[in-house]
Amino acid sequence: MTHAKSSPPRPRWTRRGFMLAGCASAGALIYDPFERLALADDPNDPRRFLSLFFNGAWDVLLGPDSRAPGTYDGIQLGTDMLDAEFQDPIAVNISGTEVMWGAPMAEVVRHADVLTLFRGVNMNTVAHPTGRAYVNTFIPPAGVVPRGDSLGTRFASADDYGELIMPNFVIGMPTFNATFTPELTGVAVDKALQVKELVKQLGPSGHEQTEMLLRAAQDQVRGCVSAHYDGEVPEEVLGISRQRMRNMLGQGLEAAFSFADDPEILARYAIANANANNDPAVIAATIWRLIETGLTRTVSARLQTGLDTHQSNWVTNQPTNLRAGFDALGVLLDDLRVDDPNLEKTTVVVHSEFARTPKINGSGGRDHHFANSILVFGGGLRRGVCGATLEQTLGLLEIDVSTGLPSEGGHMLFPEDIGATLAHAQGLNYDAFRVEPLLPWIA
Repeated sequence: MTHAKSSPPRPRWTRRGFMLAGCASAGALIYDPFERLALADDPNDPRRFLSLFFNGAWDVLLGPDSRAPGTYDGIQLGTDMLDAEFQDPIAVNISGTEVMWGAPMAEVVRHADVLTLFRGVNMNTVAHPTGRAYVNTFIPPAGVVPRGDSLGTRFASADDYGELIMPNFVIGMPTFNATFTPELTGVAVDKALQVKELVKQLGPSGHEQTEMLLRAAQDQVRGCVSAHYDGEVPEEVLGISRQRMRNMLGQGLEAAFSFADDPEILARYAIANANANNDPAVIAATIWRLIETGLTRTVSARLQTGLDTHQSNWVTNQPTNLRAGFDALGVLLDDLRVDDPNLEKTTVVVHSEFARTPKINGSGGRDHHFANSILVFGGGLRRGVCGATLEQTLGLLEIDVSTGLPSEGGHMLFPEDIGATLAHAQGLNYDAFRVEPLLPWIA
């Protein structure tokens, strides 16, 4: 399978465009279609990293670990309960291996050629707070307390980040920085629409001298921390944050995130309501604009919610919400592949805190299940399918790491295996994961 989707070159936001936008009227979209990046053509271009979270525990039987129609010893497909559009799974070829995906993933099929699909990943928990802490860092948590650094923090360190205003950006998720420099601490917003307010230029005060004096006073702030303190110096962290904010507010970026005034991005991402904070389409478009504008190269985001379907809402909410999340993901990958067709410089990790049970409970929904799937697009990994679940029960299986196929007495996949492998593929230290990378799966 190849990346077959073709579209004419689109205008894009550039640094030059930002400065022009700063001088233009509010809401005017200033593009320079001739200043295009070419990530895949320049080996010195920095890498991009996205960690995208489906909150609530996805049903992998409707997603990346589906089954063909039939009768199974320990699985109730339940597809006859769903609307017709969600009943039939899709056969997908991933580098020569055919797998079944649920119908909600239809808009991601065109990106299977750049995918490494990890299945049968043992989450070792079915508690939401623990699972969320686990997939934030890909390091086993201490109960519900995350250990180590968020994936975004770690991967933001892969290249020089000095010219970035926000080297590490986070939407709707906690972010942790235990071992890296303060510059890599995530800039976090709770909702995607808050990005527009974050970059909005403040109105001029009309008193330039007063502004200069205020800035000088801010820069003179000193802390009371002892010189013997070996942690982050608060005044230095504050100074870094202040300078980033000044740089950002001086670039006129508000129009880039004014989706209501941008019919092209509304159509491309199928955004029905530009003010819908929790719409995966709005979140995905925001992620793209953060990347496209050069504000950051690393984004972690809660892409979708509403998946904790223990009741009869499984019938409606699970497939509908999965489809909305995967539809948005498909368009975001389209945009990322314009500049980097084979995702050689881009890593997109897609995950949920765990899966849902193979059998439907007495309330008409599915409960929590250990055997998860994790999708990695790009990332310097070998394309294909690594791992599996028991065909009849969706149970966990050990695998032969070299092939990714089931092998009794082999290796059980955990998130830290994937974290270490991704880190090593990007030339980063993987000691924090306390496992060896899956070397056969590094391209």
